[in-house]
Amino acid sequence: MKVTTPNFPPIRQLQEATSILHAIPPEIAQEVQDARNQFFLWFFGASGGAGIARSAFPRMFNQVRYIQSLKNVSPTRGEETIGLSPLCGYPQDLAVKDVEQVVNNPMSVEQIVKKYPVEGNFLTIKGYLAFSAFSRANQNANPAAVRAVFDTFAQSTDLSDPFVAQEKLDSYKEDVRRLNGALLKSKLTGYLSIASLLFLLGLADVIAFGHAKDGWFYYWTPEDGILNLPKFWI
Repeated sequence: MKVTTPNFPPIRQLQEATSILHAIPPEIAQEVQDARNQFFLWFFGASGGAGIARSAFPRMFNQVRYIQSLKNVSPTRGEETIGLSPLCGYPQDLAVKDVEQVVNNPMSVEQIVKKYPVEGNFLTIKGYLAFSAFSRANQNANPAAVRAVFDTFAQSTDLSDPFVAQEKLDSYKEDVRRLNGALLKSKLTGYLSIASLLFLLGLADVIAFGHAKDGWFYYWTPEDGILNLPKFWI
């Protein structure tokens, strides 16, 4: 009995036949390659920005929780309030005398930085004012007032330019109610910065995946359905 051996094509022919299914037509080869290059550029660029954002959000969330925990915290010196806007994100209004106690601290910003150094922080070594130092310098004042005054120095951070901080403190000594507008401006600037960052990251992702579509699924359209996407791989 004669046994017939199947005539399988060589492995190389099988590989070539398979690769034909994913071959890039010459007329779109350059466009596809450009799209792939742009995808990597936008994707990794957006990933870097997203990493920065992710590292900032926990700190910002903790700051919001801290501010909300300051409701009805003592000590306080009076009932007359300065009229904070609800958009400032504070759980309650601030007493005028509480704010005055902070802004009338006899120490200058430079003296606070020197008296309460923050170890291991390069910027504070260079003279920047840290919230921890400002808080220690006003440890007998109302914590909400301390945080509110510092929040006018910088947006959503715990470090401030010492010259900006001193200038604002001098301004509040003349009229403590100036803190209202300064705090609202600081908070709105912070909100706008977050919204802008999220928008730009989202836009970068949309552009990146648009290039991914043109680079690997050139002929696919939304009408083809997302489940059929693998069929258009090139």
